[in-house]
Amino acid sequence: TFRRVVLACMAGFALSSPAAAADVAAGRALAERWCAVCHNIEAGAPFKLRPPSFASIAVFRPPEDIRSKIISPHIGMPDITWTLQAEQIEDIEAYITSLEVK
Repeated sequence: TFRRVVLACMAGFALSSPAAAADVAAGRALAERWCAVCHNIEAGAPFKLRPPSFASIAVFRPPEDIRSKIISPHIGMPDITWTLQAEQIEDIEAYITSLEVK
């Protein structure tokens, strides 16, 4: 379908685009708007599985997996792929990966 073609193109673009200057603060603001309804997006938040907290996502998933979940949401996730631009996807990914405990 047309939607699948568009999503595939977006995924290809977002996955191949260089991780330029992703903005962690902008990613947090986007996460507050789009993700905090279901996910705990706070740094140091307790890990949980359903839906996973961003802290647990940062620890257990590599950046490419995080990006693919943002681009191709799983069942139960709102369809935000029509709204997010490639730069915003990079910002959300940067925010999530910034939560990784090192």
